[in-house]
Amino acid sequence: MKAWPPTLVLLAALAGVFLPGCSTPAGHSVPIRTPSAVTPEADDTNDGAPAEVATNRIPKGKPDALAHYAAGLSYEWNDEDEQAVKQFNQAALADPGNEYLVIKVAERFLKNSQVDKAINVLSKSARRRDASALLLSCLARADLQAGRTRQALAASRRAIRRQPEAFDGYECQIEVYFHNNQPREALRTLNQASRSLRPDPPALVALGGLYAIYLKTQPKDAVTKAALVAFLDRVAKMNFSSPRLWQSLADTYSQADQPQKAVAIYNRLLAESPESSLLREGLHEKLAAIYFQQEDKTNAARQLRAIVRDNPTRCPRAWFFLGELAFLDDKLDEAGDDYENALHWDPGIEEAWYKLALVQIALHRTEDAFRTIGAARARFPQTFLGEFYTGVARMRVKNYSEAIRNFAAAEVIALAADPGLLDSQFYYNYGEACERNQEYKRADEYLQKSINLNPDFALALNYLGYMLADRGEQLSRARALIEKAVRLEPKNGAYLDSLGWVLFKQKQPRQALPWLLKAVEDSPEPDATILDHLGEVYRALGQPAKAIEAWKKSLSIESNPDVKKKLDLCSGGA
Repeated sequence: MKAWPPTLVLLAALAGVFLPGCSTPAGHSVPIRTPSAVTPEADDTNDGAPAEVATNRIPKGKPDALAHYAAGLSYEWNDEDEQAVKQFNQAALADPGNEYLVIKVAERFLKNSQVDKAINVLSKSARRRDASALLLSCLARADLQAGRTRQALAASRRAIRRQPEAFDGYECQIEVYFHNNQPREALRTLNQASRSLRPDPPALVALGGLYAIYLKTQPKDAVTKAALVAFLDRVAKMNFSSPRLWQSLADTYSQADQPQKAVAIYNRLLAESPESSLLREGLHEKLAAIYFQQEDKTNAARQLRAIVRDNPTRCPRAWFFLGELAFLDDKLDEAGDDYENALHWDPGIEEAWYKLALVQIALHRTEDAFRTIGAARARFPQTFLGEFYTGVARMRVKNYSEAIRNFAAAEVIALAADPGLLDSQFYYNYGEACERNQEYKRADEYLQKSINLNPDFALALNYLGYMLADRGEQLSRARALIEKAVRLEPKNGAYLDSLGWVLFKQKQPRQALPWLLKAVEDSPEPDATILDHLGEVYRALGQPAKAIEAWKKSLSIESNPDVKKKLDLCSGGA
């Protein structure tokens, strides 16, 4: 028996990079820093004046160096960039021992993509015997930005030797190893840092974030994951109050597959944070992402509602995901409202247009649905999503030949732009459209592609197995496919029916009977197809009264002339 997916939405796909465009950026919770993050970058305030001028924070040092620096600020303020660069360069070279000045100048060069100039001033300062770990770390990052990995590694090693209890040198060295795809060396440095760092919460939290980045590249390293959790537990017992630091710690717990510990911290921060703050919004997003990953629809929806309640305009994608959850629960009117809210605040959410159209089709508003699709295709011409969802919509109205054309166009677009879009779900839909259009050879090809991409995709295993069994083709292959689907979901009535049916097709009605009886038992509601199959098996076993009873039940659920014909013949024979 063919089984239908509950929805095209996969909850796992909604976790991970969550709600892009809202208050919290996607990505690592503790990103590797660039040189501009080593010291506080001055804000442009006071009518465009550099912050040093606006707040009188001119670095201290040799007068001639400071004169060049001040002149550089003046030129920069007046948009005379070439002269500003010359003055900054002279300032740094005139006083290489003034590390604050040198780093500020190097930051400006790096900001303007003048990496060679940054390396020049940093290198001169780094030649001093008392060069600090911070300055050496800046040089390492500048070298790495220039692609000089060997020099970057040497500078980071010097930074660690200079100050083994400080975080910067280790961070730079780990960054180089990540860049060079050397995970073992990165882990060795991580472990060295965990033993050597002073008990400073910001540094330890950042180190935990680097461990999490390592584990993303080496997800099977269970030993390191367990060590990271123990490390995070120790940090969590330390006395610090920064909400941002606690949030980063919770982020790393989440990345280390410790969602409950992350949830506990996020909820505590929510309880302590003021209403309508950006921090609260970000916390709701992170909690929603965890609940999506756990397939906890109720709590995910609660977090999303909190976001749109506090600020309905700021995060349109929260409305979109609320629509996804309502769609999952078959709350079609609610889903439609949520998708419309998402599009009201951000018409650029392409997928929301097509999901709204699917809701409209389910509500028998077919004309509205294809108007929505037309508006989306006009706004987003020739996209994978447009072709894919138009194909899905056409399948819903049983226009299978046109759906196949859309899926073919989507495949061409994805092969040219992003082959990763052609996943098991895509080929399942493509294969289903072909089967419905009686193009069985193509259906076999695409359903098998779906299975090859995801060998445990029970829905595709059952669909292909049932298609073959129903046509009496390749029955051994069909049985193997269906048996695997049943192993994956032993309580799925549709799959149990398929197994009984393929056994019947193999002329084994006695073996088929218990599977069909179990299919009847495990189906959430009486199913006409299962009862039809049960009638066939009873007839093959010479039990016409039971066959008649099964077919009568089948017809009471769904009118079917073939079943009626079998019932009439069997009743006459009886």
